[in-house]
Amino acid sequence: MKQKRFDEIENDLERAVFLARYNSRRQRSLRFSAIILITAKHGLRGLLYVWPLVILLFVDFPGIWNGLRLLLLGLGVAAWFRFIHRSVRDDYVRFVAGVLLQPGELRRIL
Repeated sequence: MKQKRFDEIENDLERAVFLARYNSRRQRSLRFSAIILITAKHGLRGLLYVWPLVILLFVDFPGIWNGLRLLLLGLGVAAWFRFIHRSVRDDYVRFVAGVLLQPGELRRIL
C-alpha cells in the first residue's frame, strides 16, 4: 500500500496522526539521513561536471594565469553549487517532504 503524502490527506484526525509521526525523533533522523545521502549523491555527480576547471587550477602557466585561476575557481564553485542546490531541492521534494519514511527507503533514494 502506497503511503499518502501530507497534502493528500483530507481527514483532520488522519492529519493529526500523520503530523505526530512525522515530527517524531525517528522521522526527523530519517529525513536528516536522507538529506545527507541526497547531498552526497548530487555533490559527487556535480564534481564530475566541474572537474576540468579544477584540473586547470593546478596547471602552472606564466603571466596573467594567477588572476584567471581565481576566476576559474569561482566559476567552478558557483556552477557546482547551483547544480547541487537545485538537484538536492528537487529530490527532497520528490522523495522526502511530506512523507513518512521507512529505513529501507533510504536505499531507494540513493
